[in-house]
Amino acid sequence: MNQSLLRLCPNVVLALTLLPFTALGDGPDSSISTKVDAYVRTEMERQHIPGLSLAVVKDGQVVYSNAYGLADVELNVPVTQDTVFQIQSVTKTFTAAAIMMLVEEGKVALDDPVAKYLDGTPDTWAKVTVRHLLNHTSGIKDFINEPTASLRLDVSEQEVLEATAPRPLNFAPGERYAYSNTGYHLLAMIIRKVTGKSYGDFLAERFFQPLGMRHTRVQDLSKVIPGRAAGYRWRDDKLTNGDFVAQPILSYGGGGILSTAVDLAKWDASLRKETLLRKSTLQQMWTPATFNDGKKTKYGLGWGVNHFSTHRYVQHTGGHVTGFQSVIRHYLDNGLTVIVLVNQSGAADPGKMAAQIARMYPALAPPDYKPIEDREPQVAALLKDVYQQASRGDLKQDAFDAAFWGELSQHLTALRDFAAAAGPIESLALVERRDEHGERLYRYRLAMKGRAVIVLLVLGGDGKICNLEVEAPED
Repeated sequence: MNQSLLRLCPNVVLALTLLPFTALGDGPDSSISTKVDAYVRTEMERQHIPGLSLAVVKDGQVVYSNAYGLADVELNVPVTQDTVFQIQSVTKTFTAAAIMMLVEEGKVALDDPVAKYLDGTPDTWAKVTVRHLLNHTSGIKDFINEPTASLRLDVSEQEVLEATAPRPLNFAPGERYAYSNTGYHLLAMIIRKVTGKSYGDFLAERFFQPLGMRHTRVQDLSKVIPGRAAGYRWRDDKLTNGDFVAQPILSYGGGGILSTAVDLAKWDASLRKETLLRKSTLQQMWTPATFNDGKKTKYGLGWGVNHFSTHRYVQHTGGHVTGFQSVIRHYLDNGLTVIVLVNQSGAADPGKMAAQIARMYPALAPPDYKPIEDREPQVAALLKDVYQQASRGDLKQDAFDAAFWGELSQHLTALRDFAAAAGPIESLALVERRDEHGERLYRYRLAMKGRAVIVLLVLGGDGKICNLEVEAPED
């Protein structure tokens, strides 16, 4: 909570930049493109990004695309618009769409137990459904982040299932959200069981080929793939090659696709035009999941669901030790999508870049917030306290919802660095207050060192912080 912005996970974004922001008016697209280009080049240098591919899509049409830097540093090969990147977990949007296509065809039901489709599932999974796999509420351990097999060893789909099955669930199905790559590995297995085809072959036949996504395919280390970028990591203040991951894991249903920004723009256009999936199906995918207790998560079916200011968006990010990061951010009501692919992990933040680029377009220019009466000073005091704790590097868990803390706690160092660089809060003013879906939303304008940011703070019904987001850097 993976979009400068810190991507905490696919469904929550916490901004970590105080770059000056200038809202653009209704000038020509060339003026906006010039600003986008300058911003991207600056950020690539700052974030040590070797190569980047970008596409901005408006109402299904690419309004700006560009390729930057090097696809292969050792061979000095430049990125082109045909350079293919590992898109990592953005793959999940495709795997989820494949399942939903099978749902439309009556071949899969969302609330069927996984055991109906897969052999060898344990009794503890009896209540785990296809829906739980899609929205990360299954409780099944993540075979990548809670390792059940070495990422360097070749393992079959069934061997991953067999290694995960004996391990206890992290929680009862539907009880809470916990990102699990295992769920999407299992979904790919369901696609094979139902269709007789691997998820990659099914996607090629039903999505890639009909949409003309000619540079998109499942990763294959043994094949010669024209334009394939090399992946890098930024470690110890230097660029290194990305880590090796075995082919069966590298190509799995939660992160195995190679693509280009322009091809992904075609994917986005198909969603805008409802070319392959019905509108009702997309609405299901873009609706936050509901826990057993009736509370909402911020993840739908294969997409994170969130908002920037009053603008709703869905997105997915991806990142891996192989040295790639990616994001597709699709604004639901504004017709705008930003896609950023980079071949570096460790210092790169394409989520932050996508969010900032989106705000350069008139449809996403932030509103002109004005201070309003603050009748709950204790909430402002809470925000100040959290900020001060973060700047000292001793942020306490007790102020946060457990699910949000689980994601935020992975990035406390980056949060500390942000707060330390920004400096102490010089002034704070409430600019918006409303209730939404049982939560209390507050927006504050914070000034630090002469610069201001708009901060969104969301409290759940228990008074705990369940989202914290810096939305709009201002001059």
